[in-house]
Amino acid sequence: MKTKFTQLVLLRKKKVDEAEIMLQKNAQAIVAKQGEIDALVQEFATLQEPKSGIYQNFLTFAYHKEEFRQTIDFKIQELAQLKHQKKELQEYFRVQNIEFEKAKYLDGLEVKKMIEKAKKQEARDLDEISVMLYANHKEQQ
Repeated sequence: MKTKFTQLVLLRKKKVDEAEIMLQKNAQAIVAKQGEIDALVQEFATLQEPKSGIYQNFLTFAYHKEEFRQTIDFKIQELAQLKHQKKELQEYFRVQNIEFEKAKYLDGLEVKKMIEKAKKQEARDLDEISVMLYANHKEQQ
């Protein structure tokens, strides 16, 4: 049954679905970022400093080691941002879900009103038919 709240319910449902999709994308990004960090940490652990050779080789190793640390730190910061965004998205989803439930409740109330109105009209119609049949039956006797 269509009510004046039907469009609102559909709109709120669409927003809840969009929020859920954003949450899923964020979760995938977090998993991917964590995978990147794990791979970098593992690669960092395999770095071996030169045992002998010229001083330039040691400086190059130290530079690469520091570059790895900075990259890992940057990825960790990105992961922290994604986790913060996840909290914001969860709150947005919660609010949108509440709004959806409100709209559904209002729509349900409106449907109940329409059903009650239809039942009352049907009862009036049946009463009117009964009176007409009774009057018609009286006339025939």
